[in-house]
Amino acid sequence: MDKKRIIIAEDNTLLREGIRLMIQSDETLEIAAEAEDGLSAIRCVSNHNHDLVLLDLSMPRMNGIAALKEIKRISPETKILALTIHDSEEYVLEVFRSGAEGYCLKDATQEELLRAIHLVLSGKIFISPGIAAQVLEGYIENRKTLKMESSFDTLTQREKEVLKLVGEGYSSKQIAEFLFISPKTVEKHRSNIMQKLKIHNASSLTAYAIEKGLVERS
Repeated sequence: MDKKRIIIAEDNTLLREGIRLMIQSDETLEIAAEAEDGLSAIRCVSNHNHDLVLLDLSMPRMNGIAALKEIKRISPETKILALTIHDSEEYVLEVFRSGAEGYCLKDATQEELLRAIHLVLSGKIFISPGIAAQVLEGYIENRKTLKMESSFDTLTQREKEVLKLVGEGYSSKQIAEFLFISPKTVEKHRSNIMQKLKIHNASSLTAYAIEKGLVERS
């Protein structure tokens, strides 16, 4: 059985040695390389065959987020498990937005860290249990916002004009007169808008138009 190769990027010598011993105790894993700072971590990724980078986010010569982004740029297939003391929701979300597959706090037990490594290697996402619930809630809300913004960007200029007029309370006949098109064409635009935005009634369409700033709030 081929062993999975791990790059350890950690500036604390004692912690790095502890992680090395832990990995060596698992017969399915082996050390590919070790790095003491962000720039060295990037070089290790370029110069050594590997399956996963265990990446400290507080290293010298390049901060962890910057190193993470650069690693993903030069080696998109590299799996990254972030190892850090930071447990704020904003920090965790930034790490995942930058491309990491896992987020493990440094106060984790060896058993938990090994489990995180194997989960990430198997293609799954890992977040330390102590922060998982709050982060998941924030992540889901963030994804919803991004999805809505992305959906809005798919609207044509004409569809945005129709959406604005719908939000202002005009009927299809009135919109047709304003835009010099037929009521049937207006209805087609409305249908396309609802389909793109995943909105299914006029009141929600009006609320969305207000939320996007197309209509002034009363």
